[in-house]
Amino acid sequence: MLLEVSNLDISYGEHPIVHDVSLKLDSGKVIAIVGESGSGKTTVIRAILGCLPNEGHVTNGKIVFDGKNLLENTAEEWRKVSGKDITMVFQASGSMLDPIQKIGKQFVEYIRQHVDVTEEDAYQQAIAMLKRMNLPNPETIMDSFPFELSGGMNQRVGVAMGMFFSPRILLADEPTSALDVTTQAQVVEEMMGICRDDGTAIIIVTHNLGVAAYMADEIIVMRNGHIVERGTSDEIVNNPKEDYTKELLDAVPQIGGLAHDIYEAG
Repeated sequence: MLLEVSNLDISYGEHPIVHDVSLKLDSGKVIAIVGESGSGKTTVIRAILGCLPNEGHVTNGKIVFDGKNLLENTAEEWRKVSGKDITMVFQASGSMLDPIQKIGKQFVEYIRQHVDVTEEDAYQQAIAMLKRMNLPNPETIMDSFPFELSGGMNQRVGVAMGMFFSPRILLADEPTSALDVTTQAQVVEEMMGICRDDGTAIIIVTHNLGVAAYMADEIIVMRNGHIVERGTSDEIVNNPKEDYTKELLDAVPQIGGLAHDIYEAG
């Protein structure tokens, strides 16, 4: 088992936020965690990467990656794991970019932080990754500051950086929320391609059950910090047990009077 989260409790300060969450993830598999804002889904994946906000802390449970409990990591051990073995794409990746440094400088430094390559090699590899994300004129993007790009383009740069090393686990927090439908589909396909080709496991957090059903082997439904339902995509989409899950399914956008079900399109 690549990752096993057991009986995880998380609090912010003295306030419990996540209660008794468990999940198992193997190489090449995808888990989607769905739920409305405030359900605790983002808190779970932040804990897996050890990047909870200052007042956030795990109060119970284990997060075992490749046989080691990550909660026992030193700062140096976290540095080695983060960004290469486990990486995260945030909901607003553009906000994670330094606004006063060009994209190229940041991307090249990110690559060279983890592998011993020349600046030119890192630059060319970054260009190739931007092309894989179907970003137009990647050389121009590399020469741009984040504020010169649209929110959607910055998000795709963030996704490209997050997927660059084909990590063993990719944690994705609403990675396509800033994108139009066509670009969203392209990014999802690229993420799935890396999952298939490189054996990367993915945990994607989303409020969109259509995206979750298309991508995931297992869907976990969270509400108020608790898991209220879990099952295969087919089970959750076609035979939901909980009223809350049914409400989320009813919220999938309607086209022509019928639910636009990405699951069926896949």
